Amino acid sequence: MNKLKFISLAALILTFGSLCAQDDAFYSEVRGFMSESRPEYDKIVSSYFAGQELSADDYTLLYYGYTFTDAYKPDFVNKSVDSLIDAKKYAEAYDALKKEHLKDPSSLQILFDLMGLAFVLEKSDEGQQYQKKYINLLLAIVQASGDGLSRENAIKVNTVRDEFQILSSYFRASSIVKKEFSSSDSIDKVTIKDSEGIVKDVFFDFTRYVAVTSAQ
Repeated sequence: MNKLKFISLAALILTFGSLCAQDDAFYSEVRGFMSESRPEYDKIVSSYFAGQELSADDYTLLYYGYTFTDAYKPDFVNKSVDSLIDAKKYAEAYDALKKEHLKDPSSLQILFDLMGLAFVLEKSDEGQQYQKKYINLLLAIVQASGDGLSRENAIKVNTVRDEFQILSSYFRASSIVKKEFSSSDSIDKVTIKDSEGIVKDVFFDFTRYVAVTSAQ
């Protein structure tokens, strides 16, 4: 099972099929890629940390493939890093986050925090690099799943924090009106008010998150 086959399926998922079939096919394909082509995934990760250019397809595999590694802990939050940021110990927080990033290259939240701290610490070159990775990863997630405006095109996310990052950065949410999670299909329906005052529903697919947390 090669990368091109996975990418073709991702494009198919974006347009056709029932919701249940989409989820089964999508994650089955990712699982197959990670099982049969793990060296290719590791190569993508190495290229990512080496600062090499990655394609949108590479970012898609980087993100979803991570959920099939032992390192994936969907509910993990490094409270010590959060405490350092709250205490305005930005240099220490920045160093700690870089170590976390090495463990988890898929986290939008980590990239967002690294980007912000780099600019605060006047490390503009590093900040721009993290910003570019953040944007590329965010767009890859949305493009691989759907526009998020219906259950059929729910955006597949790895963590709750990624959901909030997408709501804030992609949908420009200024506030969350309400959230409704459906355990029958692992879809989180989030009603938001955007920066222009428009109220809309955005849908997120937590299939992989639920599968892993339920097994723990």
